[in-house]
Amino acid sequence: MADLLAQGAAWLTGQLKAAAGSTITYWRGNESAEIVATIGRSNFEAANQSGVIEQWESRDYLISAADLPFGLPQRGDEIVETQGSDIVAYEVASPRGVPEWHYGDAFRSIVRVHAIATDQGVTYLTTEDNDQLTTEAGELLVI
Repeated sequence: MADLLAQGAAWLTGQLKAAAGSTITYWRGNESAEIVATIGRSNFEAANQSGVIEQWESRDYLISAADLPFGLPQRGDEIVETQGSDIVAYEVASPRGVPEWHYGDAFRSIVRVHAIATDQGVTYLTTEDNDQLTTEAGELLVI
């Protein structure tokens, strides 16, 4: 039965891609690949260390796991898409305590990637030597 469910999940992923997919360019460092993703969004609320509630809205990309060009997404990867006549760049990022991506189904056939427009000012805290600062849990510090 699990094989039948996995086949169904893979089929649904393909249908979503065909019916609602948009071509994007996925960048990691100097390498890029054009892939098809379905676009969505997520809203998050998280309390910072001072207790202030921060709100975060991400642009999400639902990508077939088989189509990921460089393996699983990483913080700092870039996604470029055309919106009308504009070319808009997004950076894979998420609020503190939230992973940058997660599987969209139990069979890992689709990945939901969280990103924010680069003109919205995602800033990582760094040292004078340009090393990124992290929390004790290893999460990158973002302002």
